[in-house]
Amino acid sequence: MNLKNTVVGIAATVLLSAVAYAQTPATNPTGQDSATNAAAAAQMPSTKKAERAANRAFAKRVAHSVYKSKGLQDSDIVVFAKAKTGQVTLAGFISSEDQDQIAQAAAGKVQGVSSVKSTLTVREEGGS
Repeated sequence: MNLKNTVVGIAATVLLSAVAYAQTPATNPTGQDSATNAAAAAQMPSTKKAERAANRAFAKRVAHSVYKSKGLQDSDIVVFAKAKTGQVTLAGFISSEDQDQIAQAAAGKVQGVSSVKSTLTVREEGGS
């Protein structure tokens, strides 16, 4: 049973990491910050490309807030976000329930976030 949980956990981590890597936005040549980009993208015509760009910029701002929070050093958290609605989902692996609360609080402090959903999984210590 532990082997099955480990394999499922590793597969989920790889999948979430691949999704997060695919959502990494290009560098910003204009020098504007992410908040300005998200606001500008929200005012653009509603195209799928513009919506995805706004979502990536918003997720990046939230992820930055989560990653710089104390107490989350040994966590593996991926952020999914919808810029239009302010909904944020945290996924990945953490070492303790306390880290779940820290991550949710950090994400909730970001301007524009209306709700935070956590699907974080606590890693099992030890085991074979």
